[in-house]
Amino acid sequence: MKPVHLHPGRERRVLQGHRWVFSNEISDPLGEFEPASLVEVFSARGVSLGCGYINPASLIAVRLFGPPGREPGPDFFREALSKSVRYREWIYPNSRCCRIVFGESDNLPGLVVDRYGDVLVYQIGTLGMARLEPLVCELLLEILKPAALVYRNDSPSRSLEGLRQEKGIAFGELPGRIPVEIDGLRYDVDVLGGQKTGMFLDQRDNRSALRKWTPGGKVLDLFCYNGAWSLSAAAGGAAEVIGVDVSVPAIESALGNAGLNGFGERCSFVASDVFDYLKKAERGAFDVIILDPPAFAKTKSAVAEAKKGYTDINRRALLALKPGGLLISCSCSYHMSEELFLSALGAASQSSGRRLRLIQVRGQSLDHPALLAMPETKYLKCCVLQSF
Repeated sequence: MKPVHLHPGRERRVLQGHRWVFSNEISDPLGEFEPASLVEVFSARGVSLGCGYINPASLIAVRLFGPPGREPGPDFFREALSKSVRYREWIYPNSRCCRIVFGESDNLPGLVVDRYGDVLVYQIGTLGMARLEPLVCELLLEILKPAALVYRNDSPSRSLEGLRQEKGIAFGELPGRIPVEIDGLRYDVDVLGGQKTGMFLDQRDNRSALRKWTPGGKVLDLFCYNGAWSLSAAAGGAAEVIGVDVSVPAIESALGNAGLNGFGERCSFVASDVFDYLKKAERGAFDVIILDPPAFAKTKSAVAEAKKGYTDINRRALLALKPGGLLISCSCSYHMSEELFLSALGAASQSSGRRLRLIQVRGQSLDHPALLAMPETKYLKCCVLQSF
């Protein structure tokens, strides 16, 4: 491994456990390094900080994953992957649907792996991990023995690493949609054509927690995608659930999933822009509203505009909520901090004239663990609020 040296004083964050080294922290000429090669990072005083892979063309130049002095080979990655599998088996015993690998949190930066029954779906987001893709596939097949292995390397962020977007089947055959069960609810998942890897698994625990709030209520599920929140509301005893999403294929998927679970009579779905739907919604019509939009702030520069968007859509949702009703409002934007998100909710409360009390702030599901020293791995905010 070629050594990488940091400028004086730039090792503190890494010593605390952060896994990224930025290009402006490196004292060596970056042009000397082969892209995606393995490197060992040293402080200005010559203390080894760990090993990783380097991309000289990226702002995040080095992503660390190994301890000092150990050159990672196949056994290293086999051990890391095996540990990540054992952790998921511990937190979700007997579950056949969960996130198996969550990047840096599993010492596998740039890699995400989701399990849907006998099918594995992986995403690679960095040049260094792309170089290791053949080994990753080999180990996934060896350890988990899936019937099919799908790659969803179609994230727009890959362009920042000089990678093209692609998706397909690396091993086996797909029968079409994949039937899975999560916390007693059944879904047909489109792992090749659906959003992300087919489902939003990071809200799993929050959807389960929703059930205690919905008995007998009228529920509105905004940005419903495949109806996962709607099904949880119905499973909790909601009398009526309406899901709204602008995507027609998403609405068709939600309808199918509602039928799979016998909720066809209580769950209905509308293909509509959510902002347009809320403009026409009856005031005070719903007991519970779930607001789970896509990321409004994908970059730091977009935060100010995103805050306005979160404020506006939550204001509109509050007007459709009954007094005493619950708003479950989410943000998956890492750049929108919890403090900023709560500030947006406060502004929505003020402009709508609806007072809110915060019952709970939740985060991503247990199969998406966050590194204590790396805030970037903790991105999801799920706020449970009551209008009163």
